[in-house]
Amino acid sequence: MNNFSQVPPDASAALYFLPGQYLFADLKESSVSLKALSSDQVARAFRRVHTDTGWLGKRVLRYREAPEGNAILSYEPAANRKLTVVFADKGLVELKVPIPALILLGTGREYYLWAAASSHISANTNLAVAPLPNIGSGKICFGKNEVPETHPSTLSDVWKLIFDTPFNADHTGERCHSEPQDIRDLLWKLAADKVKKFPKSELILSTTTAEDAWETIVEQRRYDSRF
Repeated sequence: MNNFSQVPPDASAALYFLPGQYLFADLKESSVSLKALSSDQVARAFRRVHTDTGWLGKRVLRYREAPEGNAILSYEPAANRKLTVVFADKGLVELKVPIPALILLGTGREYYLWAAASSHISANTNLAVAPLPNIGSGKICFGKNEVPETHPSTLSDVWKLIFDTPFNADHTGERCHSEPQDIRDLLWKLAADKVKKFPKSELILSTTTAEDAWETIVEQRRYDSRF
């Protein structure tokens, strides 16, 4: 136990796995201090560990692993997408419509979706109401569909579930300016007119930022009635 030559030079401590016990080595002192630990003590120590990436670039803005559940914030850029929409008079219809940039926040098996007027998404991006049905106060209603746990490896599955699941009459009001009663009417018009870009004038913008949403929903450091 006297040979610590393989320990990284900036390490302050080490944990050794021995038969039936663990050995904790404090490397910060002038002479190495050793302490035997039980498996329960090690488990309690790691239950308090949180892993948080901070704000990232690309399509994953932020990811955190914690004992109480993982959390992730990502986005999809504006694009023309095929959506399946259920209408009372037309039935199940496939529409190709322009969709603005979308911001997705997941925690556990719960997911929230917003839109953004900007193409550059960051912590300071202002959130807008997502111009889609089935979203109440930001929270996505997946119906009876099985939703995966929040993790980078399941992120593409969640996005696929959002776009592939038929949108029905739930939460269709107050999702855009010109069709406040039913966002499906706007989606129908955009598809019929073959509009290439979602009109920003239709977005219902707020002063809430992506960071505000993370602080409220994930960190629970504040109360915000908008969520």
